Amino acid sequence: MLSSTGYSFQAKPDSVGRKALPYSVSLQLGTSGVGLYCNHVFNQSRRLAVRVGGQYVAYRKPIRIETAPDSYIGIDPDLVISVLQASLKWNPFPHNSFFIVGGLGYTWHPAMRFVITVNGKLNLGGLELTPQDVGVVKLGVRWHPLVGYVGWGFGQTMPRKRFGIGFEMGVYYLGRPSINLDYEGFLETTTIDEQVPVVERNLSGYRYLPSINLTLTYALHRSR
Repeated sequence: MLSSTGYSFQAKPDSVGRKALPYSVSLQLGTSGVGLYCNHVFNQSRRLAVRVGGQYVAYRKPIRIETAPDSYIGIDPDLVISVLQASLKWNPFPHNSFFIVGGLGYTWHPAMRFVITVNGKLNLGGLELTPQDVGVVKLGVRWHPLVGYVGWGFGQTMPRKRFGIGFEMGVYYLGRPSINLDYEGFLETTTIDEQVPVVERNLSGYRYLPSINLTLTYALHRSR
C-alpha cells in the first residue's frame, strides 16, 4: 500500500498509473510579493492540478514630502498584500508548458492605510500651519477580503528534472473600494466629508490588481 495525504493506492509491480499522485512545491517572486504554493496533480497526464498557498509583501517605510524649505509633510504608509489562495491550474495543450489558472483567495489585510502628520511649521504656498492646526489625518482605502484570480503562464507543474522555472501573469479582482477618513485640526472646519462619496465614485474602477511572477518549482515525486 502507498499512501499520500489521506489517499491510499494498491500498487502492482507492473503498474505505473497507480503509484502515489505527484506533488510539487512552487516559490513565486514578483509584483505581489513572495509566494509559496503546494501543487497536487490529479491525473497521469499532469495537465490538471490544484494549488494552495499564499503571497505576502509589505511596505511601511515613512515618507517625507517637502512643501517648502524646512517644511515637510510626513506620511506613514501601511501597504500590505497578503493573500491565501486555492486555485485550479490546467494545461490545455498536451506536451506544452502553457497553462491557465483560476481560483479564489482571502486577504486578511484588504486595505491601504496612510497616517499624515507634520513635525514643524507647514508652509503651503505662503500659508503657515502649526502641527496643532494640521493635527493627524488617517486615510484608508479598503477592498473586499474575498478576491478572485485568473491568470496564464508557462511552466510545468511537475518538472521532469525535479526543478523547473516558469512565468505567470494574472489579475486579482478586489471589488469596489471604499474610503475611510479620520482627521482632526483645520480639516474639521471644512466640508471634506462631503467629498468622500465623490472620491469613492472616482476610484470605483480600481477593482483589479495585476500580478507578474517568476516561479521556481520543485517536484516532490518524480514521474517515471
